[in-house]
Amino acid sequence: MRPLFLTLMALAGLWFGGGALAEPPVTAMTPVSTAASHSLKPHHGKLGFTCENCHQGKDPKQYQRLKTEDCLACHGSAQKVANRTRFMDANHTNPHNSLHDKLDLDCYECHAEHKPSQNLCQTCHDNTRDWFGPTP
Repeated sequence: MRPLFLTLMALAGLWFGGGALAEPPVTAMTPVSTAASHSLKPHHGKLGFTCENCHQGKDPKQYQRLKTEDCLACHGSAQKVANRTRFMDANHTNPHNSLHDKLDLDCYECHAEHKPSQNLCQTCHDNTRDWFGPTP
């Protein structure tokens, strides 16, 4: 009777909780694979994006590095992006409307799709962990 009980418990665990076969949770830095040598950030992967969504072409050999205008085609204007992070304006720490660059910072100064993003502010300011979360 005990082996049957253990078998049933193991099957219930796999059925309800995924058990050892469950996929790890997706985090801000967990890439979603799209091609052998490239990956997408999870938030773009969840939207079902493929290479063509951003690169606008069928031949990967023709793909070029995207520009800020390409990002803003989906994310809206630089002002709209800055408005999403305006809660940081009170301390003059809004990276999308900074004292240094205003609305003119290139997206790729911080954000990257196929590799980890970087916090440009941290280059000079060593206290960014106090007011920044992870850079998506």
